[in-house]
Amino acid sequence: MKFGKRYSNKTVIMAMLHGVLIGVAAVSLIALILITTSDKTPKENVKEKELETEVPTTGPAPVETEVPTLPSVGSMQLFARQHGVFTTHISATAFISEEPSLASTAIIKADGQYYVWSAVGLSEAELMNAEIVDTFRKKLIVDTSACVAIGAGKIPDILGETDATKIKISDADKTDIVSGEFNRNVDAVIKYTSDMRLIRLQLLSHYSLNKECVKISF
Repeated sequence: MKFGKRYSNKTVIMAMLHGVLIGVAAVSLIALILITTSDKTPKENVKEKELETEVPTTGPAPVETEVPTLPSVGSMQLFARQHGVFTTHISATAFISEEPSLASTAIIKADGQYYVWSAVGLSEAELMNAEIVDTFRKKLIVDTSACVAIGAGKIPDILGETDATKIKISDADKTDIVSGEFNRNVDAVIKYTSDMRLIRLQLLSHYSLNKECVKISF
């Protein structure tokens, strides 16, 4: 007696081919899963990094805050009415002597040059009520810190004053060992004029030219 069933060669070959195809498909599926799993984490990391470094393209642009440069201790901002600027003191003096209307001007030394000014104010508005043709207002920073060493440490107080009648110079002030010369200079100026714009002008001229303790920058 025979057990089992005989199969034709064609059936056997087809069965073998079917098995091979199933095996190839299974291997391909496993390989695809491994590749997908290995690539997933790096791609997600790259995506996260891109999101972290992404610059927004909408909305207002970032504002760059510039820290303003403030005058140093002992400095103050003033405004001058300027008539001209010269490379030498001689040429500035000649310019003034040729024009009678410039008799009340003064020469100020700044940055190695010589400026001819006719008034110095605490603001531009202080100079607007006396406009003169061929002049313009100039903003400046005055550093008086070096004047302390020569007894003129109170010059910022005089420059910042708005009322000449409040400036009081006593006989004791004029003979003071440290500040006597400065007080005498102030007394001479306030006797010459009560206009604070001219008082500031004359003091800046004297202490930038003769004493050279006033440093002016623009």
